[in-house]
Amino acid sequence: MKNLFSLFALGLILFSCQTAPKQYFANSPEIEMIKKANAAYVSGDWNAMRSVYADTAKIYHNTWDAEVALNVDDFIKGMQTTAANYNTYKLSDDAVYEMIVTDEGQKWVHNWFLWSGTHKNGVEVKIPVNISFLIVDNKVAMQVNMFNALPGYLAENPASIVSAETEK
Repeated sequence: MKNLFSLFALGLILFSCQTAPKQYFANSPEIEMIKKANAAYVSGDWNAMRSVYADTAKIYHNTWDAEVALNVDDFIKGMQTTAANYNTYKLSDDAVYEMIVTDEGQKWVHNWFLWSGTHKNGVEVKIPVNISFLIVDNKVAMQVNMFNALPGYLAENPASIVSAETEK
């Protein structure tokens, strides 16, 4: 009986010493992949940017509505169109990246940064951005972009500022 109790106590000690798997990361291959995609975006290397996405990836802008999700090719075309409207644009140097692994094993990379650019018409634009990437088989399977689109809209449509002022 004494041996059984000792065996139980030893098992309890060993069981209590086990650590839970790590779920939060500041560095990972998935984060490095997103950093390279961001650098490709800033440099206009659309093929390198495209290479991190699964062919079936869905991209959401300020929504999680599956009916309006973009496919990768439409997303890249949209990024090209937006980039063409700016003389310069960049992501802040102090961008934050983290990866979490959910209890179900999903890998999500989250990224926060300040996007800034100079529109072709000279308007300076600054937009805080949060992007979440679901990584499956070392590719982006889903991307959710959350940002305030108003500064970009106003840069594209400066007359709307004037008309709003004259309506006062």
